[in-house]
Amino acid sequence: MNLIDQLRRLRSKLNYKEAEYAALSKLSELNKASKNLGRLKKLKSDLEFRISTEATTLNAERELIKKLNSINEELEDAIKAYRFKRKVELVSKDIADITKALESYRSQVADVDKGLDTLYSRLREITGWKKKDEREARPRHIKKDEPFEVSLEDIATIKNKKESKDGGA
Repeated sequence: MNLIDQLRRLRSKLNYKEAEYAALSKLSELNKASKNLGRLKKLKSDLEFRISTEATTLNAERELIKKLNSINEELEDAIKAYRFKRKVELVSKDIADITKALESYRSQVADVDKGLDTLYSRLREITGWKKKDEREARPRHIKKDEPFEVSLEDIATIKNKKESKDGGA
């Protein structure tokens, strides 16, 4: 029973992961970043360094801060896209792992089935028990010695059924 419970649990987990994969792959297609993540991080650190070290005018510093804010937005979008891409990769790896585990459990179930089949065949040999198909293949003997009996109750039931069909129609 434990093997069957594990199979059920893995099947439901596989269904969940496949649905998650489908949803995440669609979201990752929508959230594609056009910029390189590493390049954006370098630009951000360079701008932060320039803002902190250069003694510029107020207007020049405002322009640098505007550039920094735009780079931060692009960087957030790129990080989102990277996270979605990474999540899709992890979920697809989980699906592959679950599929391998399911195959392992299925082979174990097949082995147990083969073992049960051999045990049943040995039991049939020992007890003389035959399969249902073999029992039905034997001709059935109807005892002709006993007369066919019909009770008055059976006749009354049949008449009541006929009358209810005729009277109701």
